[in-house]
Amino acid sequence: MRILFDIINADGRIDARETFYFNKVAKILGIGEEHRPAINEANSLLCLLEVNSLDAHQKQEMAKMMGQQIVVDEDINVNEMAIFELVCKTCNIDLKFEDVVNPEQIENSTRS
Repeated sequence: MRILFDIINADGRIDARETFYFNKVAKILGIGEEHRPAINEANSLLCLLEVNSLDAHQKQEMAKMMGQQIVVDEDINVNEMAIFELVCKTCNIDLKFEDVVNPEQIENSTRS
């Protein structure tokens, strides 16, 4: 969740759609409001260690969540992409951004 939070903040703008998606993922994972302080305080580098310890399927799902977090506001930001690429490279996730979002989402997004 910390990595998704970093993606939300990477472009300096928080869109309501980003917050909605983040909350949706948190609910699916059973993460409640009481966990928000821990997410806010988590160290992103240490979170990479946790992602790296996931199995291949879990890493693929993480990449999909990151991809959706990036495109949900219909703006693909260079800083958001840098986080995606860093997580994938650091955690041996052999997926590209184009592998985890559908082409229409990319086509309907601006680039900043």
